[in-house]
Amino acid sequence: MSRERETGGGVLRENDTGRAFVVLQTDFGLNWGAVASMYGVCKQVDPRLEIFDLSHTIEQFNTMAASGCLQYTIKYWPVGTVFVSVVDPGVGTPRRACVARTSNGYYIVTPDNGTLTHVKAMYGIDEVREIDESVNRYPGSEGVNVFHGRDLFAYCAARLASGIITFEEVGPAYPTEEIIVHELVYGTVSEGVAEGQIDEALEKFGNISTNILIEDFRKTGIREGETVRVRIYHDGTAVYDDSVLYHRSFGFVEIGKPVLFNGLASFMAVGLNQRSFAEKYGIKGGAGWTIRITKEGYAEKESRMEERQIEREEDA
Repeated sequence: MSRERETGGGVLRENDTGRAFVVLQTDFGLNWGAVASMYGVCKQVDPRLEIFDLSHTIEQFNTMAASGCLQYTIKYWPVGTVFVSVVDPGVGTPRRACVARTSNGYYIVTPDNGTLTHVKAMYGIDEVREIDESVNRYPGSEGVNVFHGRDLFAYCAARLASGIITFEEVGPAYPTEEIIVHELVYGTVSEGVAEGQIDEALEKFGNISTNILIEDFRKTGIREGETVRVRIYHDGTAVYDDSVLYHRSFGFVEIGKPVLFNGLASFMAVGLNQRSFAEKYGIKGGAGWTIRITKEGYAEKESRMEERQIEREEDA
């Protein structure tokens, strides 16, 4: 069961303890005590807080990856949940430490360093406040400036989730236009064709995620159950070129065979059934990695059209 607590312009949805959930994301890993100390600070603030882990294996210093992970996770939690995201290559510098209230009702406690990119673009941010360290910093930590995840973000998040402070008491508001964001580039589509970038190769299962939005891909006219041609390039050199079934999930192809599918993060993805696509074909994702998806037979149609155009130009 849950209840709602007003906090200025927003609402914190509480669990049975009267507190909002706290969800942690970092690039710290779990092979040392960093995450546990964040838990400890939250529990010192309020022992009844319920704390959960989103991920602690974000690629180190990759604020774009942190941004994407938040984007496809937050909407599955109760409205009012307080997220803490700490991927902070600028820790201890004058970069802002903030709490953002999203337009769909969540709170994100994070360094303002690009981590809010996807959330701002896809859900919107109604208000953002800079954390007032004179009030919302773990007491006695002032001499240490390399662990804001524990001393600032976890502490402030716990105070907000427990109701000790309101959102307005986080600190002064600043214009949402000043939020630091990465440039977002989306794939392009036309009839029978989709082109874009490979943003990442997912480490656990080896699927590759593109920047082609699922809702845009529908405009190609390609339907589930149809075969497409998938070409992947690295710095312009083809590294993969094959026919691939577009379908709902992996089980519609044989083990080890490729499938194009609607990914869990709102973007088109490619994978192998029970195998790693990225490992098999040496695909990393990121700068220089591009993908072209065409309806089967469309590439040949394009080639014939180009040949006819060249012939017309030569005749002219």
